[in-house]
Amino acid sequence: MDSLLIFFKRIYVLLIFIVLEVTAIVFVVRGDVQRNSVFFTSANYIMGKIYTVTWHGYFSLKDENMSLLKHLVEARSASGVYISDTAKFHNYVDTAGKILKYRYITAAIVKNSVSRQNNFITLDAGSLKGVKEDMGVVSPDGVVGVVVAVSDHFSLALSVLNKKIGFSAKLKNNDFYGSIVWTGKDYRKAFLTEIPNHVELKKGDTVVTSGYSAVFPVGIPIATIDTFEKNSDDNFYKISVTFLNDLKSLNNVLIIENLMQKEQLELEGLESKFVQ
Repeated sequence: MDSLLIFFKRIYVLLIFIVLEVTAIVFVVRGDVQRNSVFFTSANYIMGKIYTVTWHGYFSLKDENMSLLKHLVEARSASGVYISDTAKFHNYVDTAGKILKYRYITAAIVKNSVSRQNNFITLDAGSLKGVKEDMGVVSPDGVVGVVVAVSDHFSLALSVLNKKIGFSAKLKNNDFYGSIVWTGKDYRKAFLTEIPNHVELKKGDTVVTSGYSAVFPVGIPIATIDTFEKNSDDNFYKISVTFLNDLKSLNNVLIIENLMQKEQLELEGLESKFVQ
């Protein structure tokens, strides 16, 4: 009881101020129809904004994450592995005996650039949530980037809009693989390289992750073919693609960890021993 009295004693001036302010507003608004209308219109606007940011934003985030999960389920089906939420992850094998090769961590974008030659994205999830370097980042529409640096609460991802990196990719309909390389100009456009001239292509064909990089599961969407022509200088197409992601409008992403990445890379590192 004494603590409660001490608390009220500390804030009584603020309480009196609030009461007087409310009383003054009531008297000002009640006696004037126009002011009354303005007051309630403003109040409804403010409450609507709060609703949009909190209530609507919460369910929008939920819907977006469900869309992300849908893509991950499709990737699981394509790669034959099981993908688990980090919060539910305990082991490499779940209770049903399914292999857990990938797990994911939800994150929100807090900073994003699309107009530089080499763009990066800052996410609000760091090492305390299990984020590590070389994890893939995806959105509902496909690949976003790769984590390159991590702090306790944040992580920095190298965007697909970065000329210093190419993403291993393949054609969804025939499995011929190459690399996605950003043009450095239009944030929606990139090139698909290393596809042989004899491969049959169509405008609108989907390009997906190849699964060869040890970062992304196979089958995550990346882009669709826009234009293509045979290159006279070599035996490969010159292919222009359009990213499925609109990186200017991204808010929420999933960070994907390949739980067997270390084992795979260590084994692949032994290749040099067999090359004379």
